[in-house]
Amino acid sequence: METKQGRKLKQNIRMDLAYYMSLPYNIIVEQWDDGDGTYWVARVVELPHCLIHGSSPEEAVREIQEVKRDWIRSNLERGLTIPEPISHKYSGQIRLRIPPALHKLLSNRSEAEEISLNQYMNTALALVVGYPVKPPKRKGKPGPPKVALPC
Repeated sequence: METKQGRKLKQNIRMDLAYYMSLPYNIIVEQWDDGDGTYWVARVVELPHCLIHGSSPEEAVREIQEVKRDWIRSNLERGLTIPEPISHKYSGQIRLRIPPALHKLLSNRSEAEEISLNQYMNTALALVVGYPVKPPKRKGKPGPPKVALPC
């Protein structure tokens, strides 16, 4: 027979579970290859060891929701602390250390394209990660781009 205290504990766990499941946890999906083939791993950044793999990114993301629910429920039942999501605020500014030779190469290329170094690096980074970019505005008069040769 279930006690009043036991029912209250289960009710609290259900309420806490609903609360934690409603939070915007950060999920990362990565492609892995173990030598036998590739697969996709989804993990919740803030919840240690909360991960699952799938044959596609979509499958891994679908499955991580159930794994996250089980992870949270298990930790609530054991009275363990549940981390809340990390709040990210992006200013759009970063400080980056790069080798002097790379700095020189990027500067030369940006001058050849007649755009600022900041615009050149912004465009290069966006292209690498698949972020949509608009063609940068040139500093000087319009015309064909110049070619920068390494010195």
